[in-house]
Amino acid sequence: MSGLPAIADAQLPREVRTGSEADKRAYKAALGFEQVLLGELVSEMTKSTPSLSEGPRADAVTDAMTASLAAAGGIGLAPQLYATLRKESA
Repeated sequence: MSGLPAIADAQLPREVRTGSEADKRAYKAALGFEQVLLGELVSEMTKSTPSLSEGPRADAVTDAMTASLAAAGGIGLAPQLYATLRKESA
């Protein structure tokens, strides 16, 4: 993936938005990790379809599919990572 998009505070859960700056950074890091993981999963899935994984538009297809999955809520990993990060920092 070319890079992670900025994550607006409005996209964060309410308890994170009203939390500290450290909470916001931790949740955004968890979202970023989930998006990178989604990108890797999409890339592996599209390898079995040469029309999606090869050619000049292959990266754009992977990025679009990854962004769509993330916009639809991802796979639910970010909230779990965030909860673990909070426990570790406490």
